[in-house]
Amino acid sequence: MNNGLIFVRRIFCCKFPIAFRTRQMWWKGSIQNSFSRINSLSRSRKLILLILLLLLLLYFLGPYFFRTQTTQINLDVLDSCVEDKVRYFHKATQSFDAFVNSPGGPTVASRHYPAYVGNGHLAAALGSSNGLFVRLNRALSLPVKFFPVVSAFMENTHSSVKEVTALHIKSGIAYRIQTIHVESGWTGSCVSIGTQLYAHRSRPSVLVQDIKLSNPSKNQVVVDLDQIGDSGWEGSKTILKSAKNNVGEDVQYSLTSGEVSSQLDDGYISYVTVATVKLPEKFIKIPAGKTKLLHVVTVVHYTAPMPKNTRDPVAVFKDLEGKVDKDMLEVLKIDDNVLREEHIHVWNKLWQSGFGISYSKASGALNGDKINSTMYYVMSNIPAPLHSVTSTQKERTEIYRTLHYPDRCYGGHSTLHANTLWVDVSDEDDIARVTTTWMITLEKQGCSVMVKAGAEGVIQAMVLSLGALRFANDHLEFAMEPKDLHRDLFFHRINYGNNTHVNVSVIVGEDNRANIYVALDRNDRPYYACDAGCIDAPAALSKELKQFPVKQTKPLTSILYITADKIHMEELKHAIHVENIVEAPAHEHHVIALHKHGHHFGGLPTIFWVSIAFLVVIFHLFLCKLIYNEYCAGQERFTRGRYNV
Repeated sequence: MNNGLIFVRRIFCCKFPIAFRTRQMWWKGSIQNSFSRINSLSRSRKLILLILLLLLLLYFLGPYFFRTQTTQINLDVLDSCVEDKVRYFHKATQSFDAFVNSPGGPTVASRHYPAYVGNGHLAAALGSSNGLFVRLNRALSLPVKFFPVVSAFMENTHSSVKEVTALHIKSGIAYRIQTIHVESGWTGSCVSIGTQLYAHRSRPSVLVQDIKLSNPSKNQVVVDLDQIGDSGWEGSKTILKSAKNNVGEDVQYSLTSGEVSSQLDDGYISYVTVATVKLPEKFIKIPAGKTKLLHVVTVVHYTAPMPKNTRDPVAVFKDLEGKVDKDMLEVLKIDDNVLREEHIHVWNKLWQSGFGISYSKASGALNGDKINSTMYYVMSNIPAPLHSVTSTQKERTEIYRTLHYPDRCYGGHSTLHANTLWVDVSDEDDIARVTTTWMITLEKQGCSVMVKAGAEGVIQAMVLSLGALRFANDHLEFAMEPKDLHRDLFFHRINYGNNTHVNVSVIVGEDNRANIYVALDRNDRPYYACDAGCIDAPAALSKELKQFPVKQTKPLTSILYITADKIHMEELKHAIHVENIVEAPAHEHHVIALHKHGHHFGGLPTIFWVSIAFLVVIFHLFLCKLIYNEYCAGQERFTRGRYNV
């Protein structure tokens, strides 16, 4: 038995190591033989072998490498496509006349600007889950369960997609730009879906959406169009009708009528009728290298809220449907470009008056982006009867009279300092609340007559309120306090009298003192101005800038007066009754620096002062260390607590 165990041990302990070494030597010899065979090959055969090895490596690692590279190429192509589309808004965004909401987030001061359009009669927005809004009291705050905006998507695509929305407030048009990467060649190309949405300014019942589908790739693509229409509108009824467009083609449109409950008064309802052009098909095929245009018109008519059952619904809907059909037939006969130009022309007229302010870097400061966007949202909620095709000449004459001869508007302090008027907005409800707040403010501060003139009266009243400019007793006075004039202010084309426009500017000079400059765009008679107290003789105004110092009175009075009545101005100094008149002191340097640089430390950046403070702290720590080593380290009382070995 023991001999057997010894025999097994000998096999495993002696024979197996010998066999293992023999096997190892065999593998080593085989590898050496392989290398010697490769070395013996000709150069061409070595090259072929190397190519085969590279192809084998590429077979296993290629998919991962090319997938990463292709993804990066796709993103680069999309970024380039989006940049090409957004470049159109670049100049306008710099002057806060347009706002672009990129996929990564808001673009200005961490704010989002809804792509919202309205004309005082109806409103809608791109990228919103809400539908149509119609007027209720002071704003377009009554929602209708009708969704007029058409959404477009690429069918069955897993490609990279980018989307941005933009709002061009000078033209009153909202944009949505979608770019989809499709394979076409090495880098591929972008299929773009561009949408323009506007609520027509001179045709209050009309909402227009133009869609442009562009396919520059080498393959046909299919775009899925989602046209919802009425959804969740209880009791509504829809019928289909047809009409001829401007090129003689048959166009189908749906006509939906229903009741909408008022949100403010129980038992009150509005009767609403909506017509919208139906798209020819849900799936649109875009051949390679082709572009297709879609023109979707929506027409809306409704009644003011009224108690239920006070009128015959059948008769009311018949009247509304007749108005809708009439407007739809008329609009379809107009060329798409002509219709858009009509709209843009009116918005350009509305923006002739306005307000400007120097940009401030101070935290929480009110700047041009918030002012321009708020004015746009408010005006979008106000009708423009002066430009409406439904207004009569008599109505227009009355509006002109109100605009040119305002009476006691505005009567409060500068609205630049009223935070409740400049809140951020994120949806249609926020816009309606801001509009309502503005309308109440203007009405209660003496501008109710001006507000009734429509959008042009509202923008005039808003401009007056920003500078506490007020019309009273045959003159216009500038009532801001001197201490608040630490930024440059510009008031453009204030209406005063028949065919007279006044420009008022406040410029802070290098000495930190503010000066007032006045000029007339045009005038039908002589105009005069005087500074605070009107102690000096009236100065004649012209198209050239006339400078006035900012003076401070006790008690505080207006800092500028303008009138066409020279005798009135000469007598005005006897009615102001001030005890003391001095030139307003220069603003403190830290106040001006805060707005110019975002901090109180002048033109030097904050990092400079942080670095100086850090060096001062380090120096004092080093000094304390030297004092300790020199006077304290060697004394016994400072080393009593130490352990000695």
